[in-house]
Amino acid sequence: MTRIARALSLTLATSTLTTVAFATTTATAPGAMAAGITCVGSSFSATLNINMAICHSGYTVTMQDNGDLVLRRSNGSACWASGTRAPDASATYNMTVAGPPYIQINSVSRGKIGRVMGAHNYAHMGTSASVNNKGEFWVGYKKVGWC
Repeated sequence: MTRIARALSLTLATSTLTTVAFATTTATAPGAMAAGITCVGSSFSATLNINMAICHSGYTVTMQDNGDLVLRRSNGSACWASGTRAPDASATYNMTVAGPPYIQINSVSRGKIGRVMGAHNYAHMGTSASVNNKGEFWVGYKKVGWC
């Protein structure tokens, strides 16, 4: 077997093992990322609707179907929550020049139900909300939640 073929075989085997491990965690851990949750990347600068999440290295920030925006570990345990509740909610990132960036949590039936404030830094404006590989949830340049 050539060196390239061995490397490709190893890469495929590693990818398969990673996928199997993730699938096992999802299926067995209570509260883990459930079926029907869509990961849109590690950051967002628009809107997370119900059952959409940002994900990185096993950490997820999910707009749950009960209207709560929640940061979770890969084992499903919650580390941070917005505390909002409405069955038809969404979370929208807002960047303003006049003030700090924020995530507005809106409900179709109840209107504005919550806000998660972020920050700019001196040289740059915060342009998104993100989760990193340390389990930190950032809105612009402010860490708002962590595991």
